[in-house]
Amino acid sequence: MRKSLFIVLMSVLVVTGLFASGTKENAVYPSGAVELVALGSAGGGSDVLARNITDVINIHNLVPEPVNVVNKAGGGGAVGIAYTNQKQDKDYALMTINSTHCLLIHTTDIIPKGREPWTPIACVATDAQTLVTRTESPFQSWEDVAKAIKENPASMTIGCCDDMDAMTLAILERETGTQFNHTAYFASSEIFSALLGGHIDFAIANPSEVVGLVEGGRVRVLGTFTPERLSGIFAEVPTFTELGYPACQVEQLRGIVGPEGMSRDVQLYWSDILEQVCQTEEWNKNYIDSNFLTPTFLAADDFAVYLDDHEANLVEFAKSNGMEVF
Repeated sequence: MRKSLFIVLMSVLVVTGLFASGTKENAVYPSGAVELVALGSAGGGSDVLARNITDVINIHNLVPEPVNVVNKAGGGGAVGIAYTNQKQDKDYALMTINSTHCLLIHTTDIIPKGREPWTPIACVATDAQTLVTRTESPFQSWEDVAKAIKENPASMTIGCCDDMDAMTLAILERETGTQFNHTAYFASSEIFSALLGGHIDFAIANPSEVVGLVEGGRVRVLGTFTPERLSGIFAEVPTFTELGYPACQVEQLRGIVGPEGMSRDVQLYWSDILEQVCQTEEWNKNYIDSNFLTPTFLAADDFAVYLDDHEANLVEFAKSNGMEVF
């Protein structure tokens, strides 16, 4: 059976009595700086998420100690996951994750098999995927691409930097009957350097990663992997569903976790802080709306349940597309 990777999140449940035991009121946490590890380079989707969270925390003085963003790119997130889990004090590190990382832990040996490398804290949004080319490209639409590539398969190069990009591309190729020449990159910043330099023809990217380039007239978006059109600067971009490929739907979660071994009290503390972040005007204006995201909040325990199901679906899909998983 063909499956879309479109992720339908459960209804948001408001967790009441999160600190019913008095944990939050009685805690003296944090008593020092906390690191928020962004699993990617500066300017990428994980970095944008991390810095918007710290901006809101600072504006509203939600935490009594500094929360410092640390970028750890590499291995599709493997470098940052390993870095975070090596921390001696598990209660003073946080980490961004997305759907790519949920699959990564099943396709690499960065952690012992059968163990989760993190403590779920909160899901804060869902993100989309797009297909882009540089503005100097002769391809004005997906129809131009499909015609050219079918006449000469694998003649055009597309850049991907993680498993989610690769899976998005696998869906696109399968559903449209096309075949690209794939090139893997270390980080999204490398992909855009290659794209703008004319070294590759296309890229798979999140809206937040390309909005500045679109506004600057440097890239053209040919299609979105969403059930409905995005808003704002992407409003005129057709979805692949509109183009006749309803199974070309891919959305991924954006969330925050702690290292494996984070204490329960601290897990719930940060879940509460992130719920407050997601309720602010600044968050919804500067992060959700500006990056064309869907606002989605799941508190720690609901997020844990969702992650189990989400990972299972990703692994099943990966297997069906020939990826080696465990």
